Amino acid sequence: MYRRIFVSIVCVITVSSSGRAQPVGLEFYGDLAALPCIYPNIESYYLSSYDRTGGNDDGFRGTYSQLYEDDKGEHVIFEENGPGCVYNFWFTGSGRDLHWGKIRFYFDREEKPRIEYEARELFSGLHQPFVYPLATHSFISSGGFSCSVPLPFAKHLKITTEKTVGFYNIYYQLYKNVGLTSWSPRQDYARLINLFQRCGSDPKHIDGKIEVARKTVASRATTGRERPETELLSVDHGGTIQYIRINPLYAPDTYSLNHFFLKIFYDDQHDPSVEVPLGPFFGSGLGEADVRSLFVGMSSSGTYYCYFPMPFRKAISVTLQNRSYQAGGEFFCEIGYSKALPGTRDGIPIGYFGAKYNTAWPIVEPKDFVLFDFEGAGAVVGQVMTVEPVKPDRKRWWEGDMRIYIDGEKKPRFHGTGHEDEYQGGWSTFWLTNPYSLPLFGQPKTENLIDVFGQVNGSTTAYRFWPGKIHFKKSIAISTEHGNQNDTPANYSALVYYYYVPQ
Repeated sequence: MYRRIFVSIVCVITVSSSGRAQPVGLEFYGDLAALPCIYPNIESYYLSSYDRTGGNDDGFRGTYSQLYEDDKGEHVIFEENGPGCVYNFWFTGSGRDLHWGKIRFYFDREEKPRIEYEARELFSGLHQPFVYPLATHSFISSGGFSCSVPLPFAKHLKITTEKTVGFYNIYYQLYKNVGLTSWSPRQDYARLINLFQRCGSDPKHIDGKIEVARKTVASRATTGRERPETELLSVDHGGTIQYIRINPLYAPDTYSLNHFFLKIFYDDQHDPSVEVPLGPFFGSGLGEADVRSLFVGMSSSGTYYCYFPMPFRKAISVTLQNRSYQAGGEFFCEIGYSKALPGTRDGIPIGYFGAKYNTAWPIVEPKDFVLFDFEGAGAVVGQVMTVEPVKPDRKRWWEGDMRIYIDGEKKPRFHGTGHEDEYQGGWSTFWLTNPYSLPLFGQPKTENLIDVFGQVNGSTTAYRFWPGKIHFKKSIAISTEHGNQNDTPANYSALVYYYYVPQ
C-alpha cells in the first residue's frame, strides 16, 4: 500500500500583502485578465539536473540529480526559503516509469512531510489535487512526468526523493513583500482543474461589454515589392483586445501559415509590437495542428484562438499581411475588445503585449540559437519553437539546453537539459513519435520521421507557457543550444509571447 502523510498545520507569514504584489498560485490563475501587469516583487527560477561541467551528463547517471543528501539519507532535489511558489516540476524515468521510490514535500521546516507518495503514484492521476490535467504521466506527456499543481510556501520548502532521480526540472518563483499561506490539503483546486479542462474558451474573467469586429479577408498574393495588407481592426480610443479568432475558409499549408503575418500597432507606434506568422502565433510552426493550450490554439476543423489580453491607451491597429507569392484563400477574422484597460493595481505598470519571431535557417555556427533578446522591463509569458533537421542523419539536435539570462546576469537563471525535457516530454524517439497538446505545454505536431540506426529523427514544433510570467527589470535573453555544445546544424524558428513596459 502506498502511504501519504499530511500535516494540517497552515503557516502564514506575517508580512501583509501589498497592492504591488502579483497574485500567487491559484490566485494568479483566477486573475488572468491582469496578465499585462508588470510587478516588481517577483523573481523566477529554474532548477534542473543539467551537467555543471558543460557536457551532456544531464541526468543519465544522476551526477547532478540532487543538491545534497540530508541526515535522513534522503536526496534533496529542491530547497528554498520563502515566500515562494513551485509552479511546475518534471521528471523522466527509464522504461516510461519512475523507479526511485518516494517523493516528499517538507513545508516550513516541519519534521514530517505534508505530501508523501511513491513517485509513480503522484503522477497516476488517482490522488487529489495531482490529477489530470494538472498532473500527467509519460503516456500523456510522451515520456515525461509533469505536475502543474501550484505549491505555495510561506517560509521554506524542501523536496526530497528516496533514491537518486535522473532527469528533472523545477520552475518556481520567489517573492518580496507578500503574505502567503503554505500549501495544505484543504486547498480546493476544482476551479483550476476546470480551467485547464476547458481550454479553447476564454480563461479570463472580463467585466464590461465586449465590442466585436468581424471581417472576411480574401488574401491577395505579393507582387514585386507590394505586400498586400488588410486591416482587421482600427480604433482611436483606449481599451483592451480580449481575444483574436481566425478561421481559414480553406485548407492552408505550412508555407501559407508561415507567410501570413499578423501585425499589431499600439497608439502612435511606427513599428508593430506584434509582427509574426499565423501558424507559430497560434501554436504550431509546422502548419495546422491540434493545439489546445490555455492561451492559444488551433485545429484543422475549427477556429484558431488567442486569449492574451492586449491593452492599448490611445489607439490600436490590427492587420493581416500576405508575404507569399501565393494568393491562399479567405480568412474569417473576429476580434473582441473592451473599452477599458485592465483594472489598475496601486501604480503597477500595465504592459503592452508583444510577440517576437526569430529564425535561423539553418543555424550552423557553434553558438546558441536566440529565441528572444529584449532590453527594457517586462515579463515573458511563453514560447513556441520549431526545429527541422537539415538532413535525416543530422540528429540529436534535441540534446541542446535552453538558457535564459535575466537582467544582464552572466550565468543563466534557467538552464535546461534538452528540448524534449523543457517541453515536458522525454526520450527523443518516444517524444517525437507521440505528439501531445496540454494547457501549458505541448508538442502538437511532428513530421518526416525516419529511423536512423534505431533512433527516430524528424521535425517538431513545441510550446511552453510560464505561469506567473518570467519578470525582468532591465533585459532578458532566451537561447538554446542546437545539439550538445551546439554541434548539430538544424533549421530553427521561435516565437516568444511577452509584455513590456513602454519607454
